[in-house]
Amino acid sequence: MSQDTETAAGPNDPAAVDDRKGRAGGAPDLLQFEDTSTDLSAIRWIDAPGILVFWILAVVVFLQFFTRYVLNDSLAWTEEVARYLLILVCFLGSITATRRGAHITLEFLMRIVPPVAAKGLTLLSQTITLGFFGAMTWIGIELTQKTRQKMISLPIPKAWIYTICVISLGIMTIYSALWLWRRLRQSPEDIVRSMDDHLTTD
Repeated sequence: MSQDTETAAGPNDPAAVDDRKGRAGGAPDLLQFEDTSTDLSAIRWIDAPGILVFWILAVVVFLQFFTRYVLNDSLAWTEEVARYLLILVCFLGSITATRRGAHITLEFLMRIVPPVAAKGLTLLSQTITLGFFGAMTWIGIELTQKTRQKMISLPIPKAWIYTICVISLGIMTIYSALWLWRRLRQSPEDIVRSMDDHLTTD
């Protein structure tokens, strides 16, 4: 219930009192049901493969459900294909998260230390992330070169799946390097201030 609604209902209104019961004074509403327009301005061409694979996965899962529970004759390839498509959605979607700097981070320590220390922790975290993605890219290349198996239900080499994952890791490595460079150029105060950019505001 918004503040305007509470005012209109009156402080002595039983419904308003019941609704506010259990909430601290001035606490914001936990749920707000408002129709908001979808903002597609943040989508870039690099996000298209992840979106495409997601919708292919949706179609495959629907086929699996329909053929199994409606036709009682499940398509054998849908389960395996859906599993690998889910893996690809994870890797391709991570490109978008890395590009936008939207991966989950623990910020509580950086909020209680001085801005200079917060910048140091941010740079350390970004360096570790860059090293992780770079190492996984190298390991993925070696794994792809050693893989000779094919999918069980379809004659598709698993190396193709691994190659897409490796390319995704390589792109994430590039974006991580860009983020590290941006953080190096930012002032400590700007880094601390940027932590609140992703938070929702009224």
